Amino acid sequence: VKEDGMKGGKGDVDDEEGESEGMSFLLDQQPIPKGALVSTVYGEGTIIKFRRVTSQYLVSLSFGTAYLSPSAVLCTLLPTEGSSLTTQLRSADAETLARPGDKLVIGTQSLYLFLRLHQVLVRRLNIAKDLAYKVSGDKTLRSHIEQLSSEGEKNAGRKRYDAYLGLVYALVEGGYSSSSQYANAAEGGKYEDRVRCLLGGGAYELATMDKLVSHILKNLQNIASDETMQAMVEVYRRHADAGGFKPGAFRQEAAYLSEGENMYAFQYCKVPKTDRSILHYEFLGVIAESDLEEESPNLEALRKGSDIAMADADDGMEEIVQPSSSKRRRV
Repeated sequence: VKEDGMKGGKGDVDDEEGESEGMSFLLDQQPIPKGALVSTVYGEGTIIKFRRVTSQYLVSLSFGTAYLSPSAVLCTLLPTEGSSLTTQLRSADAETLARPGDKLVIGTQSLYLFLRLHQVLVRRLNIAKDLAYKVSGDKTLRSHIEQLSSEGEKNAGRKRYDAYLGLVYALVEGGYSSSSQYANAAEGGKYEDRVRCLLGGGAYELATMDKLVSHILKNLQNIASDETMQAMVEVYRRHADAGGFKPGAFRQEAAYLSEGENMYAFQYCKVPKTDRSILHYEFLGVIAESDLEEESPNLEALRKGSDIAMADADDGMEEIVQPSSSKRRRV
């Protein structure tokens, strides 16, 4: 991630709007308009303005304001759609997560598969990083691997790992376009040969990274076209914007929108005083049948704006708040 000149004060707004001579923007290169909600490498924020003279966005983030380059602004976001069902379900549910910093989401099998593939990706990147530093310091391998720096250079391991990341970027970009600057390095069997030159024979686990990246990209496309998953994303955003997660209300709303699909619950927890996180997950099955069998009249009435009171939250949701049997993985 490139540094983008962060400025922490909330009042840091530069009124300079200088125009750069000769700078022209085609229709597809127009700056994101003021007030747009965006996702950045530092989290979600709102565009305050675009400074043409420096080609930077001034973005309001959760911790202050920052000048960001266009590459640090990932995409625009649609505003969260409000729902009276969410509001009334939350008001009838007194249950909360044990720790306020935890996050809860319920998703389809496509989300579960993506997270498992992401776990494999992170593991392989860790292997690549360890190998990059190991082989750079092993003099016995100097004749078997490509030399990227002079002997004894302090950043030799980092430089070798960055070279490998360039290959991974080529695989990702190659999934969208063959015009990537790294595309030639990832064609055919060149990827595997290049990995062997960079990291040595011990990098055999990385030989199928191209297939892993292909599976991840296909799964992301499945998530994007999965209407049930998109509905779950909106449910998550509404509960997050409300200031906290209420498992009972979340599950009841997810049951109403899941349309009979098998669902999974995920709880993301940060480990205190470390940079580590744990993701608990649990297979819920078809929650629409179990949850709506008794609740559907109330849910339908709430959706139509009725004042009918909701029944108590499912007792089974305690497993999501304190998952005793759920699988765990470290991120």
